[in-house]
Parts: sequence; structure tokens; C-alpha cells
Amino acid sequence: MATTELHLYRLKFIKPAQMKLFYQGLSPREFFEKVLVEKPSIGLRRNHTWHIGNIEYFDDNGGRFAVGRTTKTTVEKFDDNTGDFIEELDDSGPYTYVYFDLEYGVLAIAKKAKVASSVRLISRKIQALFSKSETIQNAGVEVRVDIIPDPDDFLKKIRTAYAIKRFVAEFTGPNPVDADELFQKPMSFYCQTLEATNGVVAVKGENLNEEAVASVAKSTAATGNNASALIQPQKGSRLVSISFEGNATKLLVDSEAHRSIILAAVRENYFSVRK
Repeated sequence: MATTELHLYRLKFIKPAQMKLFYQGLSPREFFEKVLVEKPSIGLRRNHTWHIGNIEYFDDNGGRFAVGRTTKTTVEKFDDNTGDFIEELDDSGPYTYVYFDLEYGVLAIAKKAKVASSVRLISRKIQALFSKSETIQNAGVEVRVDIIPDPDDFLKKIRTAYAIKRFVAEFTGPNPVDADELFQKPMSFYCQTLEATNGVVAVKGENLNEEAVASVAKSTAATGNNASALIQPQKGSRLVSISFEGNATKLLVDSEAHRSIILAAVRENYFSVRK
């Protein structure tokens, strides 16, 4: 069975403290939809342009789009008329698919070496494409495409530690509609009020509450942010610093599966991080 490797990212539209009047009422979902309709393109260097296209919806909240680059490449051919081998410039357009959920701003980018050497590089191109769209430029909104880190190893270490001495969680301006009420939502609005792009909160104690730390860590991962902790693995042992690994949550899907089944798998994996 042929498989496709998908990496989970979070698409964020960070609104400034003072929005332009026409765009004040737009939600992150609406920004997302408007940019897709535009199908933005950007030229990063001569004969090298990135595009978004092939927009498909599988239900009211999600679907997939293609992202790729067009370049001029030299193609070696044989000319039947002259009987000679020749070189000609031709267009090349490698692309990959990105599955998306509008409600939560989740992107699942399919790994494809012909498009870019890493999925993270593709995510940066998506961020640049969205940022250069007319809708985003006119609104003055910041676009971010951040990895949704896999928190499993971090959570295992938290839950088996003798003591949690310090916990640090990052946050950005308001965007994710499913941010938790305890931490991400209030801190994101605090960030916006101060006209900041991001921030961190650090707490210390003799032994921080394990379940509270785990809950905020999962919310932090689901919203595409990072977290770290200082733990004592066993009684009397040295303190150890831990954090998310820095790699996106990944899933393997059957390349031949129906696209709606793949999107359902993406959502299931996202919710497994969030809950």
C-alpha cells in the first residue's frame, strides 16, 4: 500500500489591536476562505513562482488545496527532424496537497521531495503566499503557519516525574477558536492589548499540579505553540529540562484512500493532540 506522510500545522491570522474598519468583523475562518478564493501567487526569484490552486471542499468546514512552484527547466530532447539531441527550456510545476479544516485553522501538508526538501520549507511558502494576498495586505493582519508539535513524549515525562519545578508556555495574539479558557484565550487577548506578536508565561513551584500542566501543554501544542518544563524525574535525582521536540505531529495515510477519509484522519489526529 502506497502511503502519504502528512505533517500538521496551524494557520493563524493574528489581528492587530487596531483593525481597519472594513475588516474588523472578519473571523479567522473568513480570512482563510477569502485568501483561498484569491489563489495567491508569489515570485521569489527569476523564473521561480509559488502558487496556491486546485481548491476543493469535501464538506462545509474542510477540503484540500494544492501548493507548488513553477520553474523553467532545461529538458534534453531528440529532434526527429534534424537527427540531433537538443536542449529546450520547458515549464516544470511540482506540487503537493494540503488538507485543511476551516473551523480550527488546521493544515496537513503532504511531504513531497520534488516540491521542497522539507515540509517546514513548504509551510513557509504557504505563509508567504497567504501574507501576500490582497485580503491580508489590506487588512494588516499577520499570518503565521506554525507546527502542531507532538506532545506525547513531553506529557509522558510530565506524568511520570517525581516533581515539576517549572513550566513555560508560549502564546500568540488571538486567533484559534478552540483555545482553552484557562490559558491560551486570555493570554492571546493580553498579547493583542499590548500590541505584541507573542509572549511566554513561566511559573515555578516545589511541585506544580500535573494535570493542570498537562492540560495547558496540550492546548499550547494544539494552537501551534511551544512549551517546556523543568522536572525532577525521580526523588533525589538531578533536574532535567524538557520541551516539545520541535517536529510537527505526523500521520501516514493510504495514498489511494478517498480524500474525505484522509481529511477525517487529519481531524482525528488533531483532536488527539488537543484533548
